[in-house]
Amino acid sequence: MLLNLIQIIFFNLFVWIIKPSLAFGLSLLYYFTYSTIVLTDFILSFFVRDCELRNKNFINQVRIKINELRPYPGVYTSATDMITEKGYNLEIHQILTEDGYILTAWRMYKNIKKEYKYPIVLQHGLLDSSWSWFINNTNEQTLPYILADKGYDVWLTNNRGNKYSMGHSKIPGVSYNKKYWNFSFDDIQKYDFKAIINHVKRASQKEKVIYIGHSQGSTQAFAYLSNNIDFQENLKCFIALGPVIYIKNSKSVFLKFAVKTWIFEITKLIGIPYFFVFDDCFNLKIGALCDMIPWIYRKFLFSITNLICGYPLQNKIDLKKFGFMVSHEPGGTSTKTLVQWMQFYRNGTFSYFDYGRSRNIKEYGQSIPPKYNVENLCQLKIPKYFYIGTKDVIADEKDLQMTIPLFDPSTLQIKMINDYAHLDYVWAIDAYKKLYANILENIEQNQTL
Repeated sequence: MLLNLIQIIFFNLFVWIIKPSLAFGLSLLYYFTYSTIVLTDFILSFFVRDCELRNKNFINQVRIKINELRPYPGVYTSATDMITEKGYNLEIHQILTEDGYILTAWRMYKNIKKEYKYPIVLQHGLLDSSWSWFINNTNEQTLPYILADKGYDVWLTNNRGNKYSMGHSKIPGVSYNKKYWNFSFDDIQKYDFKAIINHVKRASQKEKVIYIGHSQGSTQAFAYLSNNIDFQENLKCFIALGPVIYIKNSKSVFLKFAVKTWIFEITKLIGIPYFFVFDDCFNLKIGALCDMIPWIYRKFLFSITNLICGYPLQNKIDLKKFGFMVSHEPGGTSTKTLVQWMQFYRNGTFSYFDYGRSRNIKEYGQSIPPKYNVENLCQLKIPKYFYIGTKDVIADEKDLQMTIPLFDPSTLQIKMINDYAHLDYVWAIDAYKKLYANILENIEQNQTL
């Protein structure tokens, strides 16, 4: 919790440099939020000594107050309980990577129909988790529910370092062990993607997997396949939502700010190994505050999200969900991973982690990091389906003009989605009409033996 506070203070220092008026507003809200939580804990400590019980009591009391305000349901429900309460079967799988990281996957289904041969993997984006697919939390607009209702075997997977995949076979105390957090995007693509696909194949006893990746979920697949093109034999088809390889032309306000201020690089330099990793109680309290004081917190968090990922239309987003969203999000990752994404943006290349000249020579045998072998992606013969929002500031049009020609056009279908921003693929209230109905068609076309 102390490191989280340090990150907040550190972030505000940089905003002061860029725009003092914005910093003043951010500071007020951050410290008001934090002081509210700390003060609540302090008052409760006089009555309940046990910290865990105190948090539960806090949540119960807030639930009573929130219920009077009729908030969006699900703020206080764990992600896994939310799935089972809707009547779905759920299995929790632990996946061991070659370098010892323990990933968590949720396998959900109703009744798997024998005629459906291939399991479906849903891989989240940067700073997200398997829970991110449930933001709508309705059977009609939530992709995992839609797929499970159709009888599919659905796997929701988590990369290393997010809130559901905090484990290692050899490193103790991973939450604050810098050795654990010393991973980058290179490690995610090299170890996590392969381990996930192989585990799903073994557990489902199927020869191939249908892969759906959002944002970085698509990027890690592109990276691994560019170096291991024969691995495509394990995939039946590849569906990419907001596909990303290059981000040089991204119009994300926050991304530009982070690059100019070197915020993630300096965060790493001063010894903070992770970013946006919060404990469940902290997330629940923020979610509660969103519902208790919605006119401040909901609009603020909505604005911050827009600065990062683009400006979705108001009628596609239900602001009442923000308490529900932030009670489970973000998923978190290592600072080193975020630094590498800044390098992608700053250098305009899709390359391995840049350690600096001398370390690069030691790691790679050359002064600059090698690029991923994206020229090999033209050999990717499996069916590919790219869904791209016209207002997606991360998967920018100019960058896509460099990305799309990398693939064989005879096996690639592209669908542009009007007015969709980078997060709308998973949280827009019209997602079924604009997106998921088409995805179902893609899947059904590839389910034949």
